[in-house]
Amino acid sequence: MRTGVSILLLPLIFLALSCSEGKERVIPEDGIEEGDLAFRCGRGVFSRIVTTAEQEGVYSHVGLVVRDDGKWKVAHAVPAEPEYKGDFDRVKLEDIEVFFSPDRACSGCLVRPGVRDPERMCAEAIRAARDSVAFDGGYDLADSSKVYCTEFVWRLYLQDGTDLSEGRRRHINVLGVGGDVILPEHLLEYKDMKPYYKF
Repeated sequence: MRTGVSILLLPLIFLALSCSEGKERVIPEDGIEEGDLAFRCGRGVFSRIVTTAEQEGVYSHVGLVVRDDGKWKVAHAVPAEPEYKGDFDRVKLEDIEVFFSPDRACSGCLVRPGVRDPERMCAEAIRAARDSVAFDGGYDLADSSKVYCTEFVWRLYLQDGTDLSEGRRRHINVLGVGGDVILPEHLLEYKDMKPYYKF
C-alpha cells in the first residue's frame, strides 16, 4: 500500500520540481490599479493538485492587489507559508514582488476585472489580513469565517455586486477534501477579465 501511494505521488513531485527557477520578474508597477487580481502557479505539490483539478487552468493561487503604506501588495489566503514559528494558515498581506518571487511562482499574471468601489474592497482585504482571518483547509463555501484563496477574492467582489465566478464550481474529492469549490480558472473566465501582465 505504501509503495502504491509513493508511486502515485511521483508524477506530482516531478511536476513540482520541473518548474524552472527563471529570472527575477519586472512587475509593471505603473500600470497596476487597486482591485486587480494576481494569479500564480506555485512550486509545491499542492499547487499541482489544484491545477490538475482544473480542466484548463494554469494557475493555482490568486490574491487581490492593494495599495498599503505606499507599496503595491497582494492580500491573499494561503496555506503552508508561515512567516514565523507558530504562524498558522491565514490571510496575508505581502509585497507584490514577494508574491511573484521565483521561489513561489513558476508562472503568473495580473488581470483587471474592473471594480465599482476598489477603495472599500481593498480596505476590507487589508482588514482581513490584519485580523489574520484563518485559511479554510476544508474548502467550505458555506462557512465565511474562514476562506481559501479564490473564495476570499470572490467574496470581496461579491460584496461589490460582482460575481467573478458567475456560478462556476467544480466538485472535488481530494485528500479528504470534498465538495463544490471555486477554482482559479473559474475567476479567470469572468467575462470582463482583462490580462495585462504575464510571465
